[in-house]
Amino acid sequence: MNIQKGDRFYATYSKQTYQIAGKWGGNWVLAPVNKDNDDCLIYMTEEIEELVNNRKWLREAGCAQ
Repeated sequence: MNIQKGDRFYATYSKQTYQIAGKWGGNWVLAPVNKDNDDCLIYMTEEIEELVNNRKWLREAGCAQ
């Protein structure tokens, strides 16, 4: 899976949208789009792939596959 800064993912379990903000220590940092949520997420590429494959996260349109 090709992931890059600016890609957005919708978490079906929390109904929150997160945007890739960059990397930290080789892992991806995802910032919430909702201004009421300050909790960032940190995931490895393989973890993001698994969440997308299991439909727990949906990749938003316009992101490179």
